[in-house]
Amino acid sequence: MTRLDANFASDLLVIARQHLKEEWGSEAERIADDRILDSFFDSLRRRPAARPRRIWVADDFHCPQALDPGWKVLQEKVVNGDDLGPHLSFRHSCLTNLDGLLNEWGVHHLHLGTGPSFKDRSYIGRTAPLLFALITEDDFYAINVYPHGAWESTGILESLHRNWPQVINRYRIKGIQGEPLREEQRKRLRSANVQTATAVSDGTVYMAIGGGVAGSGTSVEAVFRAARMLADVRRLQLTLQEQLPKFVSHLRSRGYRDAQDIKAKLVGITPQGYQVLFPDYSVLASVKLGN
Repeated sequence: MTRLDANFASDLLVIARQHLKEEWGSEAERIADDRILDSFFDSLRRRPAARPRRIWVADDFHCPQALDPGWKVLQEKVVNGDDLGPHLSFRHSCLTNLDGLLNEWGVHHLHLGTGPSFKDRSYIGRTAPLLFALITEDDFYAINVYPHGAWESTGILESLHRNWPQVINRYRIKGIQGEPLREEQRKRLRSANVQTATAVSDGTVYMAIGGGVAGSGTSVEAVFRAARMLADVRRLQLTLQEQLPKFVSHLRSRGYRDAQDIKAKLVGITPQGYQVLFPDYSVLASVKLGN
């Protein structure tokens, strides 16, 4: 029987590390193999993808007059699909930065400057009050402008619940009481990567909207996505082995001789499928994994 000589799981780690290097630089080199996939998926929520989004504004939203020009600049970028990275914290340039506001409630904080920062011109000018927003693939939910350091204010969650309950509905939990935490208590728990449930004023209880974090500080959602992706590529390799005879007839025209092992390498993942290279025969195939 013809055998597939491949290790798609290992190839996947190489692909993930390369993506991290391109986006985050040399920091990706220091991440251990058993953490690279978790870090890759964790990175996706840290820096929202550049794509056009609709803007929704909370009922009590108020931007100080002095920051209104910066808010207008940011709105234009959101609608046009520009990169929002320059408005994020300097600390978001580090993959290991633990952002409690993002981890627990899925909320980003953005600076409202109008010109480049004097410390790093790749970032927008820093502002003390910050815009807090929940950013999804297609929408930008502007919660309010908060003082720097208001990361633990329960008012953030109250606003999301009051204005866009349908957006965070899947994070509701029943049968338990939320923790009546003071901001300092929440801050300490976040720093220790402890998960809590929070009750808003009408008694509705939410788990961590941001997915929470594992004990390592990595997003729990990222850990789940990494495990699912790893399982998928392993299943892909098994499926390809089972269906190898379908490829053999094509590879014969490229020099394959029966009974030879066939080397295969996972080289890419696109919305259309997995890109598998048969290097000895210069054949690149797009393979879909069925349900």
